[in-house]
Amino acid sequence: MGTATKQHTETPADALVRMLQQLQPVEVETVPASSAWGRVLAEPVRADRDNPPASVSAMDGYAVRLADLNAPTLPVCGEVAIGHEPLVLPAGHALRIFTGGCIPAGCEAVIRREDVRELGSAIELRVSPQAIRPGDNIRYQGENAKAGQQVLAAGRQIDAAVASALAAFGVSRPRVFRRVRVGLLITGDELLPPERQPQPWQLRDSNGWTLQSMLSTVPWIELIRCMRAVDALPAISSSLDQLLSRCDAVFITGGVSMGDHDYVPAAVRDLGCRVVFRKLPIRPGKPLLGAVGPQGQAVLGLPGNPVSVAVTARRFGVPVLRVLAGFSTAEPPRPVVRLNEEDCDAIKLWWYRPVCLDSDGTARCVPNMGSGDLAATARSDGFVEIAPGQSNFDSLPFWPWSI
Repeated sequence: MGTATKQHTETPADALVRMLQQLQPVEVETVPASSAWGRVLAEPVRADRDNPPASVSAMDGYAVRLADLNAPTLPVCGEVAIGHEPLVLPAGHALRIFTGGCIPAGCEAVIRREDVRELGSAIELRVSPQAIRPGDNIRYQGENAKAGQQVLAAGRQIDAAVASALAAFGVSRPRVFRRVRVGLLITGDELLPPERQPQPWQLRDSNGWTLQSMLSTVPWIELIRCMRAVDALPAISSSLDQLLSRCDAVFITGGVSMGDHDYVPAAVRDLGCRVVFRKLPIRPGKPLLGAVGPQGQAVLGLPGNPVSVAVTARRFGVPVLRVLAGFSTAEPPRPVVRLNEEDCDAIKLWWYRPVCLDSDGTARCVPNMGSGDLAATARSDGFVEIAPGQSNFDSLPFWPWSI
């Protein structure tokens, strides 16, 4: 097994990058556009024709020749019908036109309706003729994109804006990356399903619900299975082996530290996974383990404390899944916030602190009792990252809990 022994001068971001560099996106498939919403484009989209495909009016108004505007009034000889081929504008006349109507041959500008007095079969300018310039209120053919021009790069998620472009350029069956298949393995002798009534020495399993809630509604993820295993090497190895055979990524919670019953590192090693990093200088989540499986699968061993699971899955797990999903960036643009905290202590670790966002864009730390305080985490909107020894909190990166 490869080792992940690195001095703690390496930042968490550096360790994550080393893992991302060893991952490849999943395979590509062709799907109907109606089934592609939320998926990730696997190839560029090019314009199949000019956009706009013809010169059109940008306003409701009147198509005119500039030389005709010096007359006291201008007769209106007809109307441009939207969705019909262009007309010819007779000299000395105007044509009524609506937004999206094709510009008639000979037209040099469109005068807005509010800039004229409508006199039945004629119009009179409300503005000086010199105020009308060539091209006013005209969207020219191809000004947005020329036929054959790339309008979207691969790696973009199909949101409302992208879906609109796909429709406009005739992409009815886009090529997308298939969904990333994710498996979850929850370890721990003390854990019971949430519906069970635990004894004082037992816990309800919140880790499985945390990860399922975070991942199950993401359109580019397919959650394959959530398995549970007792703290025994055979049980963990068997479950992990099953998930690796079906999944592109496996998240494991618990059993990843240095205790006598922490068997995840050994199971990862025994199944031929290559550890990329282990034990990062972070709070919470220091025992975090990142590995790559024999078939290129991503394996993340998350610490068992509930807040550690939520933070490390969001901070490290989501970028891993985005790379597998084919996104052009491992992270979308990261929002930054100002932490409204005068007495925030500095520590020697990278500190992920749950915060609430105020309406003015500032953040407030949520008081908590540590990495097991689920009640405090539930009151937060996400978390900020504070560098070791950092004392200026005006611009901190922020991760919301939702993806």
